[in-house]
Amino acid sequence: MSDLQVKAVLAGLFFGIWPLFMNKSGLQGNVSSLVFGLAATLGVMPFALQSIGFTLPSANWLMVVCAGVFGALGLLSFNGMLASAPAEKVGALFVTMIVVQIMVPAIYQIYMAGQLPMTKVAGFVLAIAAAFLLI
Repeated sequence: MSDLQVKAVLAGLFFGIWPLFMNKSGLQGNVSSLVFGLAATLGVMPFALQSIGFTLPSANWLMVVCAGVFGALGLLSFNGMLASAPAEKVGALFVTMIVVQIMVPAIYQIYMAGQLPMTKVAGFVLAIAAAFLLI
């Protein structure tokens, strides 16, 4: 397994774990988003400060702002769902979110390639079927 694949697996693991803890926190959606954002900022800060001068000047700030806005909207929506969902429904809602999240980069890949192969169509159908079966 390559270094990038290990990082992808770890990201999936950690992104899969933190919402389960947040659901049990007792915080309301918007407050939990703020607290999570602050905790994540504190956790990332020591690593980011090492290279901050190298990447900030050359960043595409329009893309940074767009990513931040979409990330904030996603975090507010997701934590709002976590705060309101009963514990027995969190898993099913999480699966729904992940299937949609998987489809977004797949659609982007199709757009970038300029074609829609039947394997991708089958993948979308199977992803939706998997979501229904897992829910």
